[in-house]
Amino acid sequence: MKQRVELAKVSPFQLSRKTLNTLAALTIVLISMLTRAALSAPQELGDGLPDTVAGTEVVIPASGIVLTGYEVRPSPNGRNMPGVLLLHSSGADAQRSLDAARSLADRGYIALAISMRGARSLAEGDDCGAQQADDAVQALNWLGQQSGVDSSRLGLLGFGQGGQIALLAASRTTLPRAVVAFSPVSDVAQLHNTTAYKSVRDYIDSMCRAQSLERISPLANVGSITASVLLIHGGRDDLVPSSQSEAMKDALQSAGKQVEFYVLPHAGHEFTAQQFDEAWRWVVNFLARYQMLSVGWRTSEQQRRVNLFTERGWSSRLGTRGIRTVRALGHVTKERVVITENPHVQRRKDELREFVFDGLYVRALFPGRAHDAYLLQEVKITKLRWKAKFGLNVGTIRSSLLQVLGRPDSEKPDFVEYSHSMGIGTVRIWMIEDRITKLEWEFRTD
Repeated sequence: MKQRVELAKVSPFQLSRKTLNTLAALTIVLISMLTRAALSAPQELGDGLPDTVAGTEVVIPASGIVLTGYEVRPSPNGRNMPGVLLLHSSGADAQRSLDAARSLADRGYIALAISMRGARSLAEGDDCGAQQADDAVQALNWLGQQSGVDSSRLGLLGFGQGGQIALLAASRTTLPRAVVAFSPVSDVAQLHNTTAYKSVRDYIDSMCRAQSLERISPLANVGSITASVLLIHGGRDDLVPSSQSEAMKDALQSAGKQVEFYVLPHAGHEFTAQQFDEAWRWVVNFLARYQMLSVGWRTSEQQRRVNLFTERGWSSRLGTRGIRTVRALGHVTKERVVITENPHVQRRKDELREFVFDGLYVRALFPGRAHDAYLLQEVKITKLRWKAKFGLNVGTIRSSLLQVLGRPDSEKPDFVEYSHSMGIGTVRIWMIEDRITKLEWEFRTD
């Protein structure tokens, strides 16, 4: 159910950039983890959603509750677009996430900001993430079913308690490709021991212990997360210490998951405008890379080429069966072998081999130390003698690259990246003065 609600424009991130004073800091739960009695909402908005924000008002049925929120869309380009579900911090509602939603819509996403169970505009109470995460899964399902949304390119973005719930939701569904969590709680029991706030400990004792702590702690559910994860935390956060994100990062890495972790050393729980601007660049680059934002600007033929090029973009027989096919490429100037434990079969050893040629580097995994098959992990081309598909060789100019593959998924000052639509591989193309100087392929082997 949708209803158009027009509004006076608000500059992006205006609400997020206000530095909270000490009392206002006591309005955050789980992220600020405060009891509901201690919360002081910035303004009373009454029942339902405020009518002072831009977007399309939506109503989403969930388990025993009706969620309300705002859908913000970019200008249509004739193709389905990626979608992002935004989850606010404790004590807030959908309006708090609207500046971020507008910024994402400006970049080509269909953004949905919802008021979660426990929001100040809803009567239903906060439950430390137990049912709230299920609500988020239902909202993400709803978003994926909307017209113009590419359901294969969905993401979650949460602030504070919303970050914790985004991580929990990602452990309960395989829908999202990417999850961003600002200052999330990952281990509720550990937070009880490390937070500087007695009210946080009281909240955990009175509210959270009524739930299964494993069910509401993302750290205990790492194995079920399939999405790529970005964690952002303030180094001086004494409400929810950055150790919460660090532990989550370590657990994700140990489980072989894709994770990035950034700490703003001088930031507390609430970022300043400058700190938020710095963090937001990480967010938009991460989402663009893992939600395949550029797919919407490529032709179907360009996307076909991207998939071929990221999976096996060289013209040699590299990647065919047997170690001999690697050595047959030319003179191996250096070869290194490392014996590793197989992550899936106990007491089974694998070989990780590196082959160095003149202008070519290959790293491959040989499961069970058998040499009749291998899994490529990394390939680098630095000289023109090693040809690439579609004529995208070292020395090729940037305009030819864009004509063949279309807009990249990520752009940095020195390189661009393209990713396979199924997440199989990524190619990083380095340039100097708009000419290709190096091609690097990385592949998932899990």
